[in-house]
Amino acid sequence: MTRSSLEGSTRAPAGIERGDCSIVLVGSWLALPLNGCEHYEGAYIHSCPDRDELIPVVHARQADWLLAGPELDDGDIQRLFAGANAVRENVRLAVLGHARDWRRCDRWMRRGCRVYLEETIRPRRAVAAIQAAHSLGVNIMDRVFSEVLRERATGPAPHLTRRERDVLDLLRRGLRNREIAGALFVSENTVEYHMRHLLSKFSARNRMEVVERAVSLGLA
Repeated sequence: MTRSSLEGSTRAPAGIERGDCSIVLVGSWLALPLNGCEHYEGAYIHSCPDRDELIPVVHARQADWLLAGPELDDGDIQRLFAGANAVRENVRLAVLGHARDWRRCDRWMRRGCRVYLEETIRPRRAVAAIQAAHSLGVNIMDRVFSEVLRERATGPAPHLTRRERDVLDLLRRGLRNREIAGALFVSENTVEYHMRHLLSKFSARNRMEVVERAVSLGLA
């Protein structure tokens, strides 16, 4: 899927071509007009600003995805998604949200939302994310939320000196202190000094935990 092909949008024909992903937007999204249908390569986004019209739109457009606008509260999303599933059993849920509302993102990813995106995302990127989730069977969370949630779960990433990063890299490869010392041309005591700092900075009990927490924070 190329950048240029996703950026170009045209009005969709009355029918949906076989193989196209059909997405129904309920609520508002500043990136799209309030009414109508936009076509991107391999996908249609049908706008449905009137919540009361959602069920017939989901049925008529043979929706594969329900995309909930950022202004919808939890009760609205639950009710609308349940209604969509009543007429299209395999409809999947994607949600748009405010960048600072990571709690809403966390709630909905736990409740079965498959794609959660920041509300200012461009339509072509939103379509690409939904298509990836659709074809690969994975859940996708916008980076702005995943970084906050990761930090909440593991704490902020510690600052490492260049030498601590060197030791960590060799530690991740399974080297012992003596081997690390030889690779870095330093004494084993120096390696042990850096190891104590790594254990402290990652609040780890042993070398394995240092590596596991560094990996979870994207530092190794």
